[in-house]
Amino acid sequence: MTYRELINQVLIRLREDTITSDWSGNINDSGTISAYHKVIGSLVNDSKRHVEERHDWLNLRETKDINTVAGTKNYNLSSGQEIKILDVINHTTGLHLNQVSRVYINSVKYPTDDTGEPLYYAFNGSDASNNLKIDLSPVPTEVHTLSFDIIKHQDALQAAATVLKVPSQPVILGAWARAIAERGEDGGTQSSLMAQESSEALKQAIMLDSGNTRYETDWYVNV
Repeated sequence: MTYRELINQVLIRLREDTITSDWSGNINDSGTISAYHKVIGSLVNDSKRHVEERHDWLNLRETKDINTVAGTKNYNLSSGQEIKILDVINHTTGLHLNQVSRVYINSVKYPTDDTGEPLYYAFNGSDASNNLKIDLSPVPTEVHTLSFDIIKHQDALQAAATVLKVPSQPVILGAWARAIAERGEDGGTQSSLMAQESSEALKQAIMLDSGNTRYETDWYVNV
């Protein structure tokens, strides 16, 4: 479902006029969209964010490959978005990397000058562009191809035709509940009811999505 369709689904439930045509670029920079439509657009993004944070959605999964450089410890992992690392594998050696703290890397397990095959990674803040950074240990002495299996949240919706990645129903109901609460028309009764319906829709969506990942917790051994 597109951003405009999401906004219109909320507007229909509020008995408000819908947006009849797409806008170009950022909704907040568009002169063709009313101020109230922009408010609903913001609430849709708030609800989207809530849904994204409640589950490791399959549609938000992707693989980030990094080729190491000999003698380089620190690497950028993301492009400004928040991510969650599910797994890391070194395709050069076939081994999985374990996450540890920077304290562990620097003072407990491996000194900063230790070199060799990367076995551990630790988060190390972000750069000026808000790119997430990681440290590897030991510091690689040659090229290794590392694959990071990650969950990356979709950027805030801005353009009319941008398609939502997570299930639409809990996002729509959540935005509707927020809109009712923002209006303050019912003393909180209806908004509370809509929030409960949104929560139930989210639970159902998580159950369906989780059913497609049930084998990921199984271990397989080659014999």
